[in-house]
Amino acid sequence: GRLILLLSDLAAHTKNIRHHPSVSLMWVEQPHSDWQAATRLTVCGSLDAVPEEEGERYLQVFPHTRDYLALDFRFYALDIETAHWIPGFGKAVWLPGASVAGAWGWDLPREQSMVNHMNEDHADAIDHYLNLLGVAGKGAVMRAIDPWGAWLWHDEQLVRLPFANHAGGATQVRETLVALARTPVEEFFPGTP
Repeated sequence: GRLILLLSDLAAHTKNIRHHPSVSLMWVEQPHSDWQAATRLTVCGSLDAVPEEEGERYLQVFPHTRDYLALDFRFYALDIETAHWIPGFGKAVWLPGASVAGAWGWDLPREQSMVNHMNEDHADAIDHYLNLLGVAGKGAVMRAIDPWGAWLWHDEQLVRLPFANHAGGATQVRETLVALARTPVEEFFPGTP
């Protein structure tokens, strides 16, 4: 239920956070011809340094950053207090933090078990997921799974596989991945040749 960031002690924002840990992060729909009409989400809360072990999931998705820990980088966790959701011009709503970053239906060891199972026993399905996303090739690996999708690594690129519906538990994740493995590419991208 928290966002994990890896920040350098040398960065100006890190120095500012030490003095005042209240922060906000914004995501904006791209591309968009009118930024005022773009869908955007801002989360607000307190950002605090956390022990290195709390960054294990981050390192699972971005393993090359493990070397940064030998430098001046540390993990921080953002406890989201509120969120500001703007789905378009003149539309906005404030939400409680728990509504955008609730606890998952599994812990990191269970997630790693799911990821390892997919990589060891279902490599063909992972390659099919790539094809669903319009990425050609073989040899992709799954790096992480969350209730909204999975992270795939292929050709030195991180690719996001979104789930159509929230998967709140390991059983729902399995059902979603099986359904995606059986989905023809033309149904995932209707209208493509």
